Order: sequence, then structure tokens, then C-alpha cells
Amino acid sequence: MIALAHDIARKKFGQTFPNPTVGCVIAKNSKIISKAVTNFSGRPHAEEIALAKAGSKSKGATMYVTLEPCFHSSRNGSCTDQILRAGIKEIFISVADPDTRTNNKSIKKLKKNNVIVNVGLDKDKTYKLNNFFFTSIKKKQPFTKVKLAISDDEKIAWYNYKSKWISNEYSREYAHKLRSMSQAILTTSKTLMKDNPSLTIRLKKNLETHIPIIVIDKDLKIPTNSKILRDISKKRIIIFTSRKNKKYEDLTKLGCELIFCKLNKDKKLNLKKIFYIIYSLKISDILVEAGGIFFTDLIKNKLVDELHIFKSKKIIGKNGKPAIWGKSLSDLKLYLSEVKKFKEDKYYNYRLI
Repeated sequence: MIALAHDIARKKFGQTFPNPTVGCVIAKNSKIISKAVTNFSGRPHAEEIALAKAGSKSKGATMYVTLEPCFHSSRNGSCTDQILRAGIKEIFISVADPDTRTNNKSIKKLKKNNVIVNVGLDKDKTYKLNNFFFTSIKKKQPFTKVKLAISDDEKIAWYNYKSKWISNEYSREYAHKLRSMSQAILTTSKTLMKDNPSLTIRLKKNLETHIPIIVIDKDLKIPTNSKILRDISKKRIIIFTSRKNKKYEDLTKLGCELIFCKLNKDKKLNLKKIFYIIYSLKISDILVEAGGIFFTDLIKNKLVDELHIFKSKKIIGKNGKPAIWGKSLSDLKLYLSEVKKFKEDKYYNYRLI
């Protein structure tokens, strides 16, 4: 049953931000009477939906859930209170919720009210599926993934930035899937000026969807004709800058959220502080699509959790723009978690150790 709970949770990954995706199954006499997963944008929770579906059949039943039920209040009370009111006899919980509002409080309350509680079943599956959730709560900053398309000699562009695509169409299609499994995309004004990307999600023909876009723009150089500023009523654009000028006012009127940040002693924006602010905006998972200089800054500030590398067989040469300045990717402490082939391209998913 807990395996089924994980399976249904996995299918909805990327649709429940900022909350984790949680699966719940209620069974009685070895028969499933209800199952549910966290709803879009995180509410209602999986347990609440499953209990509503089961109704009076929940009395004396067993619940299987991939994360500890919430302890904090919602419209119908906490999930823990709803479980007690429904008369659930026994519950299997994969992992305790690290959120301080709940952490082990629900487990204690359920035990105190004579519910049989089992914790730890298939816990690794929950950690792996919702890694962003556990990591962001621990670090108080968004789980940060960096996507890079690189040549065989680890370059991201020709010296003059004239290169359009390094990876092939199959890699680019998978890159859109990565966007769809992210809460927001983070980029820089330099990337917008060089490439002018749309940063939309295109998984189906003639259909574009949007997720929030965060722009690091110290001197407020974002071009007003940037593709990301089109149809702005359909998307959320957040810009971090150190400038307050007419463009600041114009972009605010346009509908962008501008956040003013003072420069540090090196005349740069404080990336660690910015990432803390992003987390305070309830954005706990971001996909970075920017250049090698910004990637290098993120590495220096220890802000990268995961790498998505699309490597082609192309050779750009020593004058090309490197993926990471002053180092090779092999110099980083990486754990390889997945490899895929997209025709002649190879995709590598790394976790930073």
C-alpha cells in the first residue's frame, strides 16, 4: 500500500509547489477504499482528500501516507485532527515532516490518542521524490538546480556568443520537462540580452505554459523588448536589482515585482541574501538557466544542489565560453544519480556533495 502511495505521489510531482507531493491510501480488510495525492498548489492535502472520499468507511481503517500528516490548522482543522475524527485505527508514515509546525507533533498526538503509528516504511522513496522540500527547509533557501548545455570540451558558447544550439532537439525537449518539474526559473539580465529566451514550457505542440521567472539584474539592464515580458499578465516576473530609476518604475507598472538590494563591499549583489529572500517568497525549488560566470558565482557561494548537464559531441575550442570559470566540472564534488542518451547527446544528473 505504501508503494502505491508513492506511485500516485510521483505522478503529480511539480504540481504541488511549494508543498511536497504526498500520496495517501486508506485500506480496510485488505481492500483499498480511498486514495489521493496533494492537490494543485499544495492544498488540500492528500489525507484530507482521501478521508473525504472514504467518508464513514474510514472508521477502523488503516492509512498509508508518504509524509507525516500536518499538525497546523487548515479550514477543516489539521490533517491529524481529521484522522482522529474519522476513526483511523492504524497509520503507516514514511517520514516525519521536517517543518517545525509539524515535526513529530502529529506522530505524538496520534499515539496519545491510541492510533497505532508506524514510521519509516520506504522512507528513502519520500526523501528522493521530495528532495527539494527537505533540502530547502534545512538550508532556508530554495533547492537550486542548474541546467547547462555544454560541448564535449565543456564550453557553453562560441567566443562571440553566435552559437544558437549546442544540444539537439531531443535534449531540448527534455529540458522543457525539467522546467515543468520546477517551481520557478532563475536567470540573469546578461542571459536575456544575449539569448532573449522565452523561458516557457513547451511540452505539447502549439501550447506554452508559464512558471515564475526570477531575474538577477544588478544594473537593471533587462531589455524592455525581452520575450519574458510579453503577456506579463499570465506570468510572475521577479527582478532583483540595486538600481531605482525610471526603468524600475516602468517595470513595476508593467506588473513585474522588483526587489531592491544593496550591493556588498565587492559591488555585487549578495546572492546568499537573495536566495533567502526567494525562499521567504515561498519559492522552494528553482531551475537556473544562465551563463558560466553566474554558475561559477553560485558554486563559490555554495548555492547549487543539483546539476542537469546536456553534453553534445561538438568541440568549440579554447576560445569558447567555459561552463565554469577557472575550473573543470570534474573539480566539483559530484554524485552521479542518472544518465540518459538523447541520440548523440548525453544527459547527466549530478547531486553536489
